[in-house]
Amino acid sequence: MTAVGMDTHEVDKELLAAGFTEGQAEAVTRLVYKVQEINLSNLATKADLTTTKAELLVKLAETKSEILKWMIGTIGVQTVVILGTMVTLIRLLPR
Repeated sequence: MTAVGMDTHEVDKELLAAGFTEGQAEAVTRLVYKVQEINLSNLATKADLTTTKAELLVKLAETKSEILKWMIGTIGVQTVVILGTMVTLIRLLPR
């Protein structure tokens, strides 16, 4: 982050002129000064969000594919079980 100089005395004078007490003006000036020192380099950029969105869409597509495979497999197993049960029941019927 680029350091920007701040005339704290000037800020105090402006706040005092606006009706702040000396303690309030100094507190606000300190806070503004601290805010300028915050490191913003670790915030997400638009490019970061775009990359993350693309990765999430790929994962979502993979998950949908996996769910579809499991559903088809489950339906196949259920069909085999139902047909096997029907065949067994038909064989058990008296002739």
